[in-house]
Amino acid sequence: MGAEAVLRRRRAERAALIARGQTFAQGLSAELQVRAVVLHGSVARGDFNVWSDVDVLVVADALPERFLDRLDALAPWPPRIQPVAWTPAEWRQRSARRDPIAVTVCRHGVWLAGAPEDLAEDAPTPEEKSQPPRQTSSPSEGR
Repeated sequence: MGAEAVLRRRRAERAALIARGQTFAQGLSAELQVRAVVLHGSVARGDFNVWSDVDVLVVADALPERFLDRLDALAPWPPRIQPVAWTPAEWRQRSARRDPIAVTVCRHGVWLAGAPEDLAEDAPTPEEKSQPPRQTSSPSEGR
């Protein structure tokens, strides 16, 4: 098999794994108030192998406190998906501490939902984004 054929096959394999992550992201409950879903790790970097998991970070406002409860809230997930869930505050804390997951997300992350600016402290929540814009002019304006 030539180099171009190998590259095509690897790109197709990576695209299929990313699609698996997208399916997981789309299936997350709206009750979680998801701000971002980011694929990270070997699939994001492109150095995955046949045994690699698809590492996915979910950042959401309405996560349970306990780790196992968080995993239950994310379920079900497709085979090979390996989710981790943080609140936006945890994201900021872990980013400041240079947590390995946060570093990998920043360097190589494939953003399946949301964007880095959605994780800023002053970013609107998903609930706020879904509400119609408020009218800022007073009734006496425009007369």
